[in-house]
Amino acid sequence: MTPTTTTPPRAPEAAPPSPPAIAPMVTDADVARFRAQDPQDIVATLQALAADGDLVTLYPPNDGAFLSGRIHAVQPTERRLVVEAQGSHLPDPGAVLLVAMPRGIKLQFHTRGHWQCDAGGPLLLTADLPDEIVHLQRRRFRRMDVPLGPSLRAEFALHGEARTLNVDDLSQGGIGLRAAAHDGRGLMSGQRLRRVRLELGQRAPLMVDLEICSRRAFRSFLAGEQLHFGCRFIDLAPEAGAALQYILRTFDTERQQRTATR
Repeated sequence: MTPTTTTPPRAPEAAPPSPPAIAPMVTDADVARFRAQDPQDIVATLQALAADGDLVTLYPPNDGAFLSGRIHAVQPTERRLVVEAQGSHLPDPGAVLLVAMPRGIKLQFHTRGHWQCDAGGPLLLTADLPDEIVHLQRRRFRRMDVPLGPSLRAEFALHGEARTLNVDDLSQGGIGLRAAAHDGRGLMSGQRLRRVRLELGQRAPLMVDLEICSRRAFRSFLAGEQLHFGCRFIDLAPEAGAALQYILRTFDTERQQRTATR
């Protein structure tokens, strides 16, 4: 008789680990100058979080646990947003604190909403758009997120090598550049970049000098490991300054039109 063998039962697969919580700002911090209350700025910030797939941590009311999720949709006309979250039970309806770290800079806001969960699906929070967002950014000039697209870029040479970085945001005082970790190699805070050619859509390119003021690593849900460089303009010529003001006004008008039609 051929001996029979029994196959031991397979151990159940471990559930994927939950993402780490993003801690809220301390309650006694002076954040007055970081409060954004312009409705269009709020919508643009939330839409950027949704487009980049940034992780958000949710703190429901009267619940010691936190939830991790991502903003699924922003609906300016209905004045609401939808957040998908991981969890096994429905939190109580009411106030919720959401905290995120886009590009390594913390932001948070309070909202109110209700939860639902379809069979086998994620938790869904449908909530009001917040009246304000606290965004810890230290800028002398108002920053404007620019439209996504390959036509917005900065081109320059570093040690004889041509570099191209994406333009992330723009202000009268400086510019934010973004690149994959490999493409941003060799760029450090304090470094000066000469004769940078800014391609800003269909407009004539600008030639500027930049100084890198900050360098932050972050991970994009869609693009992977990224580097963000905060740069200031050096000795911006009057003609370039006037052209920059016109470009910012144009971007702002286009942003308002996009917001109104969504």
